[in-house]
Amino acid sequence: MTESKVYLRDGKSAGLVEAGLFDEITPAHLNLWDRAWVPAMQDYCAGAPPGEKPEDSHWDWRRKSRAYRGMLGYSSFALVCRDELQGLMMTNDVTSARLAGQFGKPQIYVEFVATAPWNRPKLQDPPRYRGVGQVFILAAIETSCEAGFKGRIGLHSLPDAESFYEQRCGFHRLGPDSSHQNLTYFEMTETQADAFRHHH
Repeated sequence: MTESKVYLRDGKSAGLVEAGLFDEITPAHLNLWDRAWVPAMQDYCAGAPPGEKPEDSHWDWRRKSRAYRGMLGYSSFALVCRDELQGLMMTNDVTSARLAGQFGKPQIYVEFVATAPWNRPKLQDPPRYRGVGQVFILAAIETSCEAGFKGRIGLHSLPDAESFYEQRCGFHRLGPDSSHQNLTYFEMTETQADAFRHHH
């Protein structure tokens, strides 16, 4: 397991805060998830009106990481700042691109990605940290480059995150995918990945 130094923005001061991106979700990370993330999500959901619960509030990261641990082609990432878990991501390299111009070429697919409840403006305003999503997209692009896929990545977005991927990250929107609960599918080309890397 390796740790890379990355930076998040403090939600109040907007100053940069050093964080660690780990290229594996470990039992220690899952303990942090259990101890802080789960209760924070439960507290929010308990007071949320029907239909207002976060779309990933039911995700069990312990089960997800156990299901994919050791499987070829799957990678996991954890983001930690000030001894707190700020986000989790799982990717695989077993899908291929769909966009015209890169159709059929290998890519990194973002299977699951989430930021801690306290980093979501909808749940806490201002959020504790900003930039978790960008750190993970950058990590997926780097993983793609290291695999020889030139930065190509794809993902299905939960409805609340669509504008983030399209407007903030510059993904191509390919529309709803009937084989994936009608979630909108997005893809990033080599050119878009280069632009994202230079911007961040």
